[in-house]
Amino acid sequence: MSMKTAGIMFIAAAMTAMSFAAAPASAQDRERTAVEAPSYPRSAERRGIEGYAVVQYSVAEDGSVQNATVVDSQPEGIFDRAVIRAIEGWAYAPAAAVTEGMEQRFDFNLGG
Repeated sequence: MSMKTAGIMFIAAAMTAMSFAAAPASAQDRERTAVEAPSYPRSAERRGIEGYAVVQYSVAEDGSVQNATVVDSQPEGIFDRAVIRAIEGWAYAPAAAVTEGMEQRFDFNLGG
């Protein structure tokens, strides 16, 4: 499988995982207006490392993501930077107040 095909398969899998991850009840009212899939870290891809990372964050009144923190990952530390960069590129519809307790899991799989 080519790197391009593997990358496309990963993005499709990541978007599927993002679509079905449960969010806290209060967070479900915030409509996502921009979503960015994380890049597969090249070193992890070269070494065949798969895993996941879970990020918790808040959404400001203007819809920007704030305070993104990795709360769980396997293997630890491998995918953290990629998911933080991606989630910080997300945007939500404006709201009257900050939405706390948002959570998103990203799965990193090399296909198969």
